Amino acid sequence: MCDQIIISEINNVISKFKQLKNSNVYKQDLTYLKTYTIDESHTTEIDDAISLERISGKYKLWIHIASPSSYIEFDSAIDRKARKLNSTVYLSTNTQYMLPEILIDKVFSLREQETRDALSLGVILNSDGSVFDSEIVQSLIKVNYRLNYIEADELIDYAPKEEQDLNIISTILQKRKNWRKNLGSMEIVESYGKIFVVDNIPTLKIIDPTLSRQLISEAMILYGNLISEYTNNNKIPVPYRVQESRDEFRKNNNYTENEILKNFLLKKCMGKTYYSTKPLVHKSLGLTSYLHATSPIRRYSDLLVHYQLNSFLNKHDLISKEIIDKYIVYINNSSRQNVIKYREDQKSLLYKWFQINPFKEYQVILLSWINKYKNICILYFVEYSISMICNLNCRINISIGDKISVRDTTTCYEEIIYFQLISP
Repeated sequence: MCDQIIISEINNVISKFKQLKNSNVYKQDLTYLKTYTIDESHTTEIDDAISLERISGKYKLWIHIASPSSYIEFDSAIDRKARKLNSTVYLSTNTQYMLPEILIDKVFSLREQETRDALSLGVILNSDGSVFDSEIVQSLIKVNYRLNYIEADELIDYAPKEEQDLNIISTILQKRKNWRKNLGSMEIVESYGKIFVVDNIPTLKIIDPTLSRQLISEAMILYGNLISEYTNNNKIPVPYRVQESRDEFRKNNNYTENEILKNFLLKKCMGKTYYSTKPLVHKSLGLTSYLHATSPIRRYSDLLVHYQLNSFLNKHDLISKEIIDKYIVYINNSSRQNVIKYREDQKSLLYKWFQINPFKEYQVILLSWINKYKNICILYFVEYSISMICNLNCRINISIGDKISVRDTTTCYEEIIYFQLISP
């Protein structure tokens, strides 16, 4: 019965989308902007897009976020199912989508050359990265260029005369990043290895923090910061993203010149993040308030924010703070469970990758001893930008931060791979 209700709601959404496609009189038409999306080539849930507008000698950056809340009603069957799932979970064998795939594809995702509904933030920054002016509008946009990160990096790097927008946006957002750094942000920029399954075989890909990835990251942080200030100023109940400080937050900042070890220690020092209806600080971002609002297609906390914003902008009743508080308890718990599910899947794939990888010798950095008496430690694999818990068999004293060579013994016991020291 529930599935039949969801199917009926899906059909109603598609019908409503077709009817309103050319008659969204209450939306601001931003289809005249040259608009870009930057994602992995295989991405299907395209939540965000960016544009640059030139106004009176100033640059106005537009950040557009997909608007499923324009079509899904709060507490509908689709919404209740999304709330239960809490987020899309990307696993090696399948993807568990938060929203119906057909709606993601046909209505919500910001597809190239398709007019789509969005919640857009227009912002003009001062030369120091602070905000000069901003506005939030319900909009219609049309993506002109769907780029992957490699293509976007080339446009930023080479900045051809006819395509300079991304280079300018990158420069603008770098100023914003420096502004946050002056406020005490503690971001970690590093490469990391991620396991994908290609033809049923685990494949490791290294993700580098290129200019285009940093551009998108900073744009999303800016959006989350300004939306949080807007909701706070207008007393709109939403789930804020909070990260309080810990006493030792800065203590290890200059602990070592070893960048890998320093980043590892900084991660351990950062306070835990969680959702709250109180707009408290997000310490590592250097912001006095922040929230998640850039992924409403695949994260329920973001969808809740969009419900509230659309209701406020259209002068409709808001979801009460008491209800938001109740959902936040579930979101916090479910978010942890989904993260654990993803990490366990990645860990399982990593074990399989080590078993089939023909290279048996690795350069590693010792990051931490978990149990020195049992030889349990965390090793960072330099060539592959991954860290994992291992058993390290060695007969000499090794210090934290030492770079050593190890051999895979092909032994795996209780999900721990055994390595043997070759040379310090």
